[in-house]
Amino acid sequence: MKEDIFFNENMPFFVKIQAIKRYPIHWHEDVTEILIPIKGTINVVANHERVLVKENDFIFINNNSFHSIQSKEEAIVASIHIDLNFFETKYEFIKYMYFRNNMYSKYYAKIESDNFDFSKKASKKMFMNKLIGVIIDTVSNNESLAKISYFYIEQIVESMVKDFNWLQFLKSDKIKKENLDRYYRIVRFIRDNINKKISLNDIISMEYISKNYFSHFWKDLCDFSFSERVNFEKVFESEFMLLTTDMNIASIAEELNFSDAKYYYNHFKKWYGCTPLMHRRRCFSYMKSDMEYYKLPNDRAAELIVDYINYHSLSSYEDLSRFSYDKYTIIERIFSLDIDFFSNENMSIVLDLFKYVRVENDNIKINWYIIFQTILISYAKNLDMTVKIDFTYTDEIDFLSVISEFFKFSLFHFDKSIINKWDYFIKYDESITTDYIKNIKTIIKSNVDKATFKYYFEI
Repeated sequence: MKEDIFFNENMPFFVKIQAIKRYPIHWHEDVTEILIPIKGTINVVANHERVLVKENDFIFINNNSFHSIQSKEEAIVASIHIDLNFFETKYEFIKYMYFRNNMYSKYYAKIESDNFDFSKKASKKMFMNKLIGVIIDTVSNNESLAKISYFYIEQIVESMVKDFNWLQFLKSDKIKKENLDRYYRIVRFIRDNINKKISLNDIISMEYISKNYFSHFWKDLCDFSFSERVNFEKVFESEFMLLTTDMNIASIAEELNFSDAKYYYNHFKKWYGCTPLMHRRRCFSYMKSDMEYYKLPNDRAAELIVDYINYHSLSSYEDLSRFSYDKYTIIERIFSLDIDFFSNENMSIVLDLFKYVRVENDNIKINWYIIFQTILISYAKNLDMTVKIDFTYTDEIDFLSVISEFFKFSLFHFDKSIINKWDYFIKYDESITTDYIKNIKTIIKSNVDKATFKYYFEI
């Protein structure tokens, strides 16, 4: 079935959080979906791929891709749907891009979502942060936070195009934009002429290039030959005919201009690990099963998001509601800075760390929501950040412990290259011994390369 997503005006994304045990096979048109398991793991079948997606990870569901979701135990899954029509003006070929965050699955082998090149870890971590930022702002029920979510979505889409498109993700070096554009023009031509016989001469004529030039161009970009790429598109197109019509295999092969049914069989089996007829029967059998899924109300979703951040941050996390419902949060103030006037050359965000620490029943509570969002927005807006350490808030706080927890949290969510750019203001007070300050500096230096310290004295 086709599942339509209805986007609000000028809001090119839609978030829903569901409990899922078995979700039907479906697809979205002109939409890229990102699935994030909040609780539990999920098995995703997307076209020919079978991927296990764990907590603290995500998976892209590409435009017009058939997919289903299963979980042995009821999993809580956040889905972020992105309106490709909205972003087509800025990214001309976005509907023709395949996005991925793991290495490729061949021959229908089951893989895991964290199967990726280690060098991509930093970009995946920052991408995940922005996804969580969008989810948090959505479940908060605060309309004034919608503009921050929109800002994150813009950055998410930019990162999808630059870092997570199929070609770029599999390459260590950046591909020139003109080469990517040419590649996607070719993909668009293949899609638009999917029912015809497509030859290399068609592409050479369209692009005004020689066969020799095309050969080098294609080899540098793609692991598959041109004919394999064409057949890849035809096989994927055939899945629509298999699952939405009663056409026989010979008719599908003829419709897609395969030379004969056997040739179509061979190419289909290469990707799906079975014959077209077996795939049709397997999908129809799945759809006869009882589907088990339902949407969570926002208050329940908010509770689970807090639990998720708490568990995956390795630290106590609280007060999501108290800060997200306030229409005049510090987060909004940072977001609303006039970026045309301020820049990273003349503006630094000061994170007053202990302002968001309190003691309750002898337990230290840290508001990681405000800290997470401050770091994320400072990074996203390319602003410097200073961590202010003021020991005078209360005598009940174990400052050394909080500093340690702060770095544990920061290094878990953010790449060290970001943290290394921060500097530190330490408030000097006669009641604080220099040895205690030295201990604070020791903790910071153990987590940061070449930390910069400044001291201040309030009068």
